Amino acid sequence: MDHLIETHHLEAQVIASIRDRCPQQAIPALLQAAFAELFEHLGRHGVHPIGPPFVIYHEFGVGGVDAEVSVPIGERCEADGRVACRVVPAMTVARILHVGPYERLGAAYASLFGWIGSHGYRAAGPIQERYLNGPGDGVASSAYRTEVELPVMPLAVAAPV
Repeated sequence: MDHLIETHHLEAQVIASIRDRCPQQAIPALLQAAFAELFEHLGRHGVHPIGPPFVIYHEFGVGGVDAEVSVPIGERCEADGRVACRVVPAMTVARILHVGPYERLGAAYASLFGWIGSHGYRAAGPIQERYLNGPGDGVASSAYRTEVELPVMPLAVAAPV
């Protein structure tokens, strides 16, 4: 599958989030529970999301996945329990849009990592998945729209000799 990949500048963003660790096969359950908890927290405090929810994957490894389940909000909110409020710094990302079920996101990841290497960039932070629509939107999994974003920096240019 061909994917369009472009770079985008993301402004600093206030988020409400829950960060947790789980085995890779438990990601769907973690996301479902954490998003429910986040939206309940925001509703209780009268805070409204200002964009699609997303997950920052701080680490994928043999020991599991370190995921920060996040909702963008307009201003800082009260943090309590597992819910934190913080600012994600501005960054430049390489972005790819994946249309289809989550089980096929691997192709988007492969395209994205291949693209950055062949276009003079290197990874500069944890990868993010931004869910433009999904299971709660009443669409078939073949129509799920997920942006995968990887913070990037240009490769260092060698000084002339």
